[in-house]
Amino acid sequence: MIQARWYIPTGDELIYHYCAPSSFIEIVRSQTIWLSASYALNDISERSWGYSIFGKVTDKLRETVGAEFVNQITRPVAMGYLHAMQMIGCFSLDGDVLSQWRAYAQDGEGFAIGFSPKLIEMPAKKLRVLYDESDQIQELLGNFMHIYEVEKSVGFKYGEEFQSHLYEIGLDLCAYKNPAFREEREIRLAHVCGMVPAGKSIKILALGAIGPSGERLSGPLETRFRVRKSLIIPYVVADYSNKSTVNPIKEVVLGPQNENNPVNIEMFLNTIGVLDVAVRRSTAPYRP
Repeated sequence: MIQARWYIPTGDELIYHYCAPSSFIEIVRSQTIWLSASYALNDISERSWGYSIFGKVTDKLRETVGAEFVNQITRPVAMGYLHAMQMIGCFSLDGDVLSQWRAYAQDGEGFAIGFSPKLIEMPAKKLRVLYDESDQIQELLGNFMHIYEVEKSVGFKYGEEFQSHLYEIGLDLCAYKNPAFREEREIRLAHVCGMVPAGKSIKILALGAIGPSGERLSGPLETRFRVRKSLIIPYVVADYSNKSTVNPIKEVVLGPQNENNPVNIEMFLNTIGVLDVAVRRSTAPYRP
């Protein structure tokens, strides 16, 4: 794992999910959120950026510790990054960003739902995205140099723990993104599915989720499919409320083109039993 990318919330900060009005209704009413296949997200470099950083780091490692170590780390990292299906839920540390209203909330007509990350109970790893390329390289290089020193101390066994740790690093590469997206200040929740052979091709295998200490967080989540324009997108539906025992929704922000009066949203939330939620309007002076 890339431990520095694991998101640990501080204080009472919220993370915001921008969405269209129809999605807002469904997310609040069902107490679930959809986590979609990473390749279908809006960043077209989503599946390649993190692995390209890994490639730059391995070039540096060859110069310092040699090709043998690089060869040993490459396969398990590639297994994690290229041969698993990551289902991603995207959140932001900022609940009022014009570019996000335009891109993710129906051109400003939608909502940003503010969740308390400490209360979210979901079978997904919380990751803080890093955008600076030089920082990404230095962070990942530091991780591998630490692993190298550990392996050196035990005689380069490259055992099961080593393989598992490198596989997790391959998964965590999704927390490195192109600097062009830095304004999003993204926190992402990632649920892992397997990809296994099926006939002459592959299929998605639901796995469930295991916590950092090996505890089971959930059974397998059903893989579903939806359509965006012509693209067929795999996704899973994740319960954020721990079977209605917690309510992590603490704030709702109305987009700059949202026609609702805040009282209307308060009435909706209170009527369906989602209480004590602050409602405010975006301050962005946006006219599409």
